[in-house]
Amino acid sequence: MGYLFRESENHGLVACLLLCVTLGVHSVVNDLGLREHHKQAYDRVGRWVLAASIITGWVIGQALVLNPAAIATIWALVAGGVILNVLKEELPEERESDFGTFLVGAVGYGALLLMV
Repeated sequence: MGYLFRESENHGLVACLLLCVTLGVHSVVNDLGLREHHKQAYDRVGRWVLAASIITGWVIGQALVLNPAAIATIWALVAGGVILNVLKEELPEERESDFGTFLVGAVGYGALLLMV
């Protein structure tokens, strides 16, 4: 994700802000899920490793210029991780989630990204 933040600078302020908000919301949900499942281990070590990995990715992004295929691969991995997290943490029936709401949000956000 850190490299993508660095890379998003090339796409303008709106794209950078959309990425920041989207991944920020994803990170909050992921944080809650990890804290619920791993408790003290996450608070002691896990959150610091994740925070350091974002900064490390940004530093690597400052030092290296990847080709477009590598950047597309990183985007695909992050997008897949976000989708997997949504399906696992945010849509289970026991949390009274609504797939219709998810679908409207996904289509709306996709349309917003296509307009930027």
